[in-house]
Amino acid sequence: MTALFITVLMMASGLLCACGATAAAPTGPAGSPAAPPTGVPTASPEPTLTPVPETLTLPQPREDWAERYMGFLQDNRDIFTALWPEGLSGVGFIDLDLDGTPEMVVFDQGAAAAMGAQIFDMDDAGVWCVSSVSEDAEGAFGGEYFKPVSVCASFFEAFRLSRTEDGWRFWVNSANGTLETAWNEIVRFDRDGDILVPVSVGAQYLENDPQSGLVLSEEYTVAGEKSDKDGYEAAANVYLEGEDVGYEAKGLFLWNDMDGYGTGWDGFLAMARDAAAAYVPISQTVTLVSVEG
Repeated sequence: MTALFITVLMMASGLLCACGATAAAPTGPAGSPAAPPTGVPTASPEPTLTPVPETLTLPQPREDWAERYMGFLQDNRDIFTALWPEGLSGVGFIDLDLDGTPEMVVFDQGAAAAMGAQIFDMDDAGVWCVSSVSEDAEGAFGGEYFKPVSVCASFFEAFRLSRTEDGWRFWVNSANGTLETAWNEIVRFDRDGDILVPVSVGAQYLENDPQSGLVLSEEYTVAGEKSDKDGYEAAANVYLEGEDVGYEAKGLFLWNDMDGYGTGWDGFLAMARDAAAAYVPISQTVTLVSVEG
């Protein structure tokens, strides 16, 4: 099988430890380490950091991924129109879990400052919803893979591929708000077998005075647990300050061809077919080296 390697021409920062010279340890009989003096504790070994590789291995995609997503949409027309009667505004495909096969991201009409994203992935058994701003999506076609981590954004390029101290990750700064409240959450994307797993890195929730703009209260979480501002910022900065590869995810919205797509279900299917054809694999935008293996 041919494995694809993405070569990123950038230097890793903060990942390699500088080591100073150390004196040779005293030895006992036959070269064995000498026992420490009585009452002197032995030093604990320093933790070893695992450098993040400068290359990313991508498996080959499923050849029938586009056909399976289109079949899923056609088979579930009634469910989609019931869950989102106002229509859907956008659809695109992104390999968020870096398994070679893209996930399908569907944007609803949104509310307040951002649109809600519904994210679908597939395995041998079918197509599943793994994340949605609609709780009803879990019972409709989520099953065991649905996670209570939702995403709000306003464009496909909000999903970023970065090389971070946590490894190679797609992530997104999910955010929404009003004059009174503001919320944002750093969400990274892992995978469990063939299925994408959205993970909450950290979130902040602010209540504001709409007149003065002053923050009245603030709450923070890290990995779903209550935290403070410093803890949230430390967790978020792993991604906010990671080395962005520059990959721009693609998708289509109603306004890309309002006359051709329209707001009905047939228009959405046409938009989905065009979005699948417009999908740009990571391999087409970043330098690649092919290796037999």
